[in-house]
Amino acid sequence: MLDNSKLPWRLRRFFRRGRLAKKSSQEPEKNKNNEETSEQKVKPTNKILRMAARIWRKTVDGVGFSVAFSTAAASSILLFRILNRTKVYGLQNIPVEHENVLYCINHNSLLDNFIFEAAAYVPKIFFQHKYLPINLADRKNFFGDPHSHRFRDRLMYFLGRHFFRHLKAYPVDRKTGDMNQVEEWRKLLKDNIVIVYPEGTRSRTGEVGRGKPGVGKLIHEARPIIMPVYMSGTADVLGVGMKFPTIFKTIRVYIGKPMDLSDIFLEELPPSRREQMIYYAKLSDAVMDEIRSLNPQYKKEKKEEDGASREKTERC
Repeated sequence: MLDNSKLPWRLRRFFRRGRLAKKSSQEPEKNKNNEETSEQKVKPTNKILRMAARIWRKTVDGVGFSVAFSTAAASSILLFRILNRTKVYGLQNIPVEHENVLYCINHNSLLDNFIFEAAAYVPKIFFQHKYLPINLADRKNFFGDPHSHRFRDRLMYFLGRHFFRHLKAYPVDRKTGDMNQVEEWRKLLKDNIVIVYPEGTRSRTGEVGRGKPGVGKLIHEARPIIMPVYMSGTADVLGVGMKFPTIFKTIRVYIGKPMDLSDIFLEELPPSRREQMIYYAKLSDAVMDEIRSLNPQYKKEKKEEDGASREKTERC
């Protein structure tokens, strides 16, 4: 073995530097190995914590859904089947699909979505939760203003987070007129049943109004199974301005056949935004016309008008 003490001082310094460099290069490897060992010790603990947190969240969500769903189902049966009377027509038209199905309903009451779900999907949703429709609900009415300190807003904010969310209510900012929301609706509609009110707000007169372009855009982009629904009597139970629901009323739900809008879809989407809005409104109005035609009273009046015009033509 070479005796470094007999070497010249320059060579001794060279070998000493080599030993120091080798030692310094080995220390990071030791530190790395120590870090890997410590990570291996900590990693299982973190994995267990993450798993426990995930199980806890699922448990809380499951309990929240069970409480919200059972409360809503019991209240709907009590209010719409026992204290009030609900007649349903066209149940045979309900599609078996639970994806990309869009129910378009005229809007008279805050209870419209509960009435329709109780009429069309109870008791089916008790056993198959995938058939529970998503309701595009106005944020103000169902979720409150999170920045407001008023009691009503705080209460609705709490109910929105812990009750309506479990019932698949999705907040919509109706007054902003933001068409970018339609992309979010399209994603929801892809794998679900969705309820939408093309009028955008509750009717103050009971008449079926005009549709909004946003619903037309949703129909154009998603190409869903469009189910028109006309409901009457809901305003008598809880109409605009009423704080508490009434009883001993009759509600009628008319479910139409799936709509065919292929003739409108054949038209090319205009390039300008203004013309696009007209095109979307045309789609939405076609849906509203179909909803309006489900009303037996409207059919009767329409038949009388056609008969009168026919008689006038024959006389001329």
